[in-house]
Amino acid sequence: MLKIKKIEFIKVVYDESLSHNIFSIANITFSNYEPIHGALLYWRKNTSQAEYTPDGDYKFFYDMANVMYFASVKFPTHTRLTRDQRQELAFILLEQRGSVGSYSFPTSIRQKKTFNPKKQLETLAFPEHFNAKDFGNHAYFEKTDDISDSVVSRYSAYDRAFVENYLKWRFHAAKLHPNDLEPYLPYIDFSFICFINSNLSEKYLIEHLDKVDFMALQFNRPVLARLSASFKRYMIEQLQLHKKPIHDDFKGKLEDFIEDDLFYDQYEFVYLPESDEEEDIDFLFFEYERGANKWYGSEHLIKGIPSMACKLFDRDGFKNPTNKEMDSKFEAFTAIQRKLFGAIAEPHWLHRYRKNLNWHLICQYNPYLTEDFLTAHMKWIDFKALGFNTRCVLSEDFLMEHMHQFNHQQPVPLILCHLTEHLYLTYKDQLVVDLTLLYKYMDCIDEAEFEILQHLLEE
Repeated sequence: MLKIKKIEFIKVVYDESLSHNIFSIANITFSNYEPIHGALLYWRKNTSQAEYTPDGDYKFFYDMANVMYFASVKFPTHTRLTRDQRQELAFILLEQRGSVGSYSFPTSIRQKKTFNPKKQLETLAFPEHFNAKDFGNHAYFEKTDDISDSVVSRYSAYDRAFVENYLKWRFHAAKLHPNDLEPYLPYIDFSFICFINSNLSEKYLIEHLDKVDFMALQFNRPVLARLSASFKRYMIEQLQLHKKPIHDDFKGKLEDFIEDDLFYDQYEFVYLPESDEEEDIDFLFFEYERGANKWYGSEHLIKGIPSMACKLFDRDGFKNPTNKEMDSKFEAFTAIQRKLFGAIAEPHWLHRYRKNLNWHLICQYNPYLTEDFLTAHMKWIDFKALGFNTRCVLSEDFLMEHMHQFNHQQPVPLILCHLTEHLYLTYKDQLVVDLTLLYKYMDCIDEAEFEILQHLLEE
């Protein structure tokens, strides 16, 4: 199997010389094969029933009900792949490019914007006694915009026509991306936003922590799917502190909910239409070196695309703040906001605010920690806390160099995730590990190493 280490997509600037309608160029790096630079992703009008183009490129159709256009990949002439390998790799590239933005040919599906929040807000006749919190009772949150008599009767202090029009407007406005939501916050109870808005990011919730309704937020599965263990733990603590009922989804398995990043993985965003029956595809020639390695969202997720969007927006579509803007926000943060922020902040911000952050939480939860960053900030590192951080990737050499600084009175999840035969044999008298722990972290351990370790622990 050829192991794909990285795929970079380069956005194409169209000009008259691009006669093949190229919509992206891909560079593929392998860990066990020579790199492929300049694979051309293109589309053409379909003029025959043949599976392949005259040049031997396999045709892929975005919509099988409409085969007027096809997409394909033209590999550099020196690429030493078989026809079947080219076909499979072409499928992978088109699938990955499709996950980061619509194809550039006419079968793309684009929804028309029919809701204008500003224009429709201007048509609402707000009474003088209007208070958005009057419409914030959790028991009455509506998942549809159907307004029945029983719903209207709950708001007896308001005129029926206003209730109907306001609830319909609120239902759509509350789901706007927070970049567009700010002007309408005075008209919508934040509890409803926590309940229904799937675009909320953890950074946004931290910035508005005083308004967050955790009772409502625990029903917002798409948002829960993206929250860090740090924030989920804080949410559970707040619900317990205020004696609020906990959602049945995770009521009896709080630690699993907090620590498992995949607890709600089925609620991650899907940006392209999917078939109702999604096929589980087993590739014959290629595999990803680490995990699925898929990039969800739009073009700015791919760092290899030299576009302004890459620099201006983060992976959730929020505009990245300037240093000055972030300084202003951070200065206004409370102590708990700073703790939660540190657990998910990128290295740039961790370094900038290093003297005012909680490094215990950073080391335990932050997924952006790298060897270079840890080495440069060694005076701040809490190794006992770092031992619980299973989300950062460290080398065997780094772990061996600092092995004595971890707390070996108990299992160290970070080391168990990176466990190798060499590490085990060198430190087996120090490490707390058995078959049960090995199986717990088996998804993180190299398959060949796992088999060796399993044999050693069975002896």
